[in-house]
Amino acid sequence: MCREEGGSIMIRPLRQRHRAMVFALSIVVPAAFAVGIATRRAVPAQSVAARGLSSEIPRHNELWSRDNLWEKRAIRTRLLNDGAGAGQLAVELIAKDQFVRPDVIVYWLRGERKIEDSPPDDAILLGSFDPSTPMPLTLPAEAAKNPGLLVLYSLADHEVVAVSKSFVAK
Repeated sequence: MCREEGGSIMIRPLRQRHRAMVFALSIVVPAAFAVGIATRRAVPAQSVAARGLSSEIPRHNELWSRDNLWEKRAIRTRLLNDGAGAGQLAVELIAKDQFVRPDVIVYWLRGERKIEDSPPDDAILLGSFDPSTPMPLTLPAEAAKNPGLLVLYSLADHEVVAVSKSFVAK
């Protein structure tokens, strides 16, 4: 690489070129990052699937609404139907206080039980917790007549976030 006479003839131009490239990158990379952040699109507030679900179950056919169903959380719970007599039921959970938990899902559990650290195996998965979006409450006929409770469970943290008081889905 270097000559026997001079020793640094080849190294100096490479160092100068690298110094110029590092200087240019130290200006270009943060500027490109700032432009990327400034021009990114906003995440939609409601997914397409959630909009499709909310149009299937009208919000004006409310069977009951309760603010005191959850012991440790301020969550308004509404039981909705589709208006066709004994039609499809849905549960709408509206969180009044923000609680930030990753991957929260909702379970229906028959009877009055003490929930420890995870929902039992016979719990019925209702769906992902999305405040103010109705979830279909598809229960077997015998389960709908008996009291049950709702469980909010965080998949990422592997813990129960909240448990409702017992109620009958009618």
